Amino acid sequence: MDVYDLLDFKKDAYDLLSRIGNRSDRKVLKRLGTLKEYAESWGNHYAVPMPKMPKEKQKEKERWARMGLPAFRYHPDPLDTGAFKESKEGVVCDCCGKITRLFYTAPFFSVEDIDYLCPECIADGKAARKYDGSFHDDYSVDDGVDDPERLDELIHRTPGYCGWQQEYWRAHCGDYCAFLGYVGARELRALGVLDEVLDDPMWDGEQKEMIRESVNGGHLQCYLFQCLHCGKHMVWMDFD
Repeated sequence: MDVYDLLDFKKDAYDLLSRIGNRSDRKVLKRLGTLKEYAESWGNHYAVPMPKMPKEKQKEKERWARMGLPAFRYHPDPLDTGAFKESKEGVVCDCCGKITRLFYTAPFFSVEDIDYLCPECIADGKAARKYDGSFHDDYSVDDGVDDPERLDELIHRTPGYCGWQQEYWRAHCGDYCAFLGYVGARELRALGVLDEVLDDPMWDGEQKEMIRESVNGGHLQCYLFQCLHCGKHMVWMDFD
């Protein structure tokens, strides 16, 4: 029940405590009253999404592959993060002229205004070449990656993400990290990685406290990354 409450499943927490709580205990009654108010006002609306099981993830990836979504090393779940959206009717990719059900929605920096890009034109670099564009600023990255091919893959063949300010990409173990999504302190605690992301020389004491107080979608937004080699989780953060 405490876990449900922590993750903001207020209705589920109230229902469970109603079934198993000792109503002769005044503390239980008081907590029931508080949870009932939250449950009636919010339900489970603000709950942290439940993590997907491995079989669910595999089925989802198979479905995405059938729809033409390539594998992106530095952005492994671009539909979950909102970098691509699905169109039931389909749209025409500006780059290749083909109809695609998946189209890109995150930043693309080019002189021309582009309405739609399909995943394939991003993955093979065709979009970046055709429009002399990029999906990320090559100066807004961590130091420590010496292989220029990795930078080329990141800025020319990897979907970006949407930040409040200039997007920034973390690196670790001599390579760029995988972008996992948008988070706040609540999501970091639910994933069990809050202490891990705070163990980072990038942040001073004041900034670490900001991360502890961050809210996903709030004025201070955190962006979660994971090292492709050692698995360490890291964040970037910015303000609106």
